[in-house]
Amino acid sequence: MTAIKNILIVAKTQEVCEGISQMAASEMECGVTMLTTGIEARAQEIERFDSVIISTPLADEFGLDLAAELSRKASAGIVVLAKGEIADEVQKRIRFTGAFVIARPFTKAVLVQTLKNSSIAMQNVSRLEEEKQELSRKLDDTRLISRAKGMLMEYLKLTEEQAHRHIQKQAMDLRKTQREIAEDILKTYSKNRDEI
Repeated sequence: MTAIKNILIVAKTQEVCEGISQMAASEMECGVTMLTTGIEARAQEIERFDSVIISTPLADEFGLDLAAELSRKASAGIVVLAKGEIADEVQKRIRFTGAFVIARPFTKAVLVQTLKNSSIAMQNVSRLEEEKQELSRKLDDTRLISRAKGMLMEYLKLTEEQAHRHIQKQAMDLRKTQREIAEDILKTYSKNRDEI
């Protein structure tokens, strides 16, 4: 797990921000930015923060819209602090964001552990997103190569296995990826179709 280095705290007053900062940062030795409005938080380069703590309500809004927006913009772990009697409702309303909700009052240990858990969760989400993008890229490559094999089979009367070997050999000989060879094949034979 990578350490939490920068925390954004957004709360109604500077005093509330400082209280939360003392609880969190004293345990973690990290940089803290403290703001009192959603407008200020939205103006930040959110990518530079590992964790965001939103203590509801804020000076200019309740804070749930802010949590939702920040969850879409960055991979920071988000922790929302809410009154005990509404914490369950807050969690229901922002469940799609991946934010963790802590009911007030809470202890320093609960806050620190929740920050760590939210950071781990967001790292896992980021890793899964990277894997998804890699799989999507591989699927796109496979489709493109299949189309190129189809062109070779149509124009050069190769079998599928011969077309596949042709693409592999060209990739090795020219030190290109199979995708690049497939793109070249599609360009070449697409031109031929256009000329007919």
